[in-house]
Amino acid sequence: MPAPRPIELNRAVPGGRVEIFAIRDEEYPDGWFYRFQYYHPETGELLRYDDAHDDDDLGWHHRHVRFGEDTKIEFHGLAAHVTRFLNEIARLAETGETEDINE
Repeated sequence: MPAPRPIELNRAVPGGRVEIFAIRDEEYPDGWFYRFQYYHPETGELLRYDDAHDDDDLGWHHRHVRFGEDTKIEFHGLAAHVTRFLNEIARLAETGETEDINE
């Protein structure tokens, strides 16, 4: 079987930049290693979703926000996760606030 190819996106959006990286990896829960970031080039990270490590309190899938608590998030497939991330970015760019949308 050929090696998996990553899904990558890096582009400017209102209020900053978005980087999306995901690759099939059966050693990670749900078969994906991923990190999605929304950041401002001058002031740094605003929002990140990742499964880089199994956090003792939050588990594998979690989100980091610049001004707030890291939280556990549910993973319902890669497409749903990317959609949720982009929707949260849209809200953040519009209102300047994030909220835990763990639904």
